[in-house]
Amino acid sequence: MNVRRLPGFMYHYKVITLLLFTTMLLVVYLLLHWGIMCTNLEAWRHVSNVCSTHKKGAAIGILCDPLCAERGIHSLACETLHAGKEAVFSAHWETTRLVFKASRTKTPVEQFESLFWTDASGTKHFPSETDFSTMIKDLVVSKLNVTLSQHQLERLARLRTHRVETEPRRRQLEMENLWPLLQENEYLMSILYEDRDIFPQLIGTCGTFYAVEYVRPIETPTTILALSDSKPEWAKRLKLAVMILDLLEELDTNFPEPIHLCDVKINHFGLPLGGQKLKFLDLDAAFPKTIISRITSDSKRCERHEDCDYFDCRSFCSKNKRCESPVANNNLQIVCEKIFLGWTLSGTIIIPGLLMSEHTTSTLAVLLRQCANPAGDIEHLPRAAVPDNLKTRLYNMLHEMEQEVAASV
Repeated sequence: MNVRRLPGFMYHYKVITLLLFTTMLLVVYLLLHWGIMCTNLEAWRHVSNVCSTHKKGAAIGILCDPLCAERGIHSLACETLHAGKEAVFSAHWETTRLVFKASRTKTPVEQFESLFWTDASGTKHFPSETDFSTMIKDLVVSKLNVTLSQHQLERLARLRTHRVETEPRRRQLEMENLWPLLQENEYLMSILYEDRDIFPQLIGTCGTFYAVEYVRPIETPTTILALSDSKPEWAKRLKLAVMILDLLEELDTNFPEPIHLCDVKINHFGLPLGGQKLKFLDLDAAFPKTIISRITSDSKRCERHEDCDYFDCRSFCSKNKRCESPVANNNLQIVCEKIFLGWTLSGTIIIPGLLMSEHTTSTLAVLLRQCANPAGDIEHLPRAAVPDNLKTRLYNMLHEMEQEVAASV
């Protein structure tokens, strides 16, 4: 090809053009890598891989046939903003919409306990049913600090509770499919707390993929344009805020110990079709207080407080430069800071949150700032929990405002 035939700009500024093109490719790659952007080709690739494994007899589960043989699961579409997952895509199974998930392959440091051991001849030796039950119990205590009931143990130990595999090879294959799933925080919590109706319901599995009900993520404008909301829009925002507080109250009180949400975004909350109650959609970084406190106080070396944080769950770097403190903040502090108030810089709101509008009263604005930063720390990120009296005042104020605005719309 004769480069002189290129458009004048591209020919005379070949280096600049090359740099711009390379930058564009890098940006696209990073957007794909971070999960900010995706393509449906990725979803089909993941399905092709798991179906290939299924055809070889290594992947089983109630969704394998609809996904691979019957083609009853269709209309695959990738889902963005799930950088912690190898795959997240939605699909339709007849009239039901569901979301498939699978985690990234573990690094050598993150590898979980092996299910079986292999002898010199290459033969796999699997645990007995008793040993497998013990492994599951120990795993759940380690990951969630929960002692399983017999019903919960039976639910976790089988892919299908209504069918008990008795043929040894089939049972070993079931164990092989189950064990990686049991390492997933989201999979465990979806089963253990399926009666709470605040997490998406688990529908089924195929190999290392599991599918949950599709719950539409909350989408709300958080730009400067939102400051001039209409009254009806403000009423929706207030109602959504009250629903979020109701969900946080359940997480604080309706579990063996409070559940901490360490990765809080507005699109991690969702409302089922026709539902009146929010669900929290991303459980990868949701932990009981004991577990998250263990994570933030693991005695690792630190220079700054931020070195001891786990996403939005924050702790302290001690005077001897070790992470030794339990989690310091709570769900409400994170929600007030990141969702209700918005993105701030040096105390100034740069991108307004859910409750920052021209309709926001000065009293509410003050309360939100106190909630987002309970200790009033102006030098560091907030590292304190919202006290109960402030939580009660905020809830009562929002509830009253919601009722007044709804009545006037």
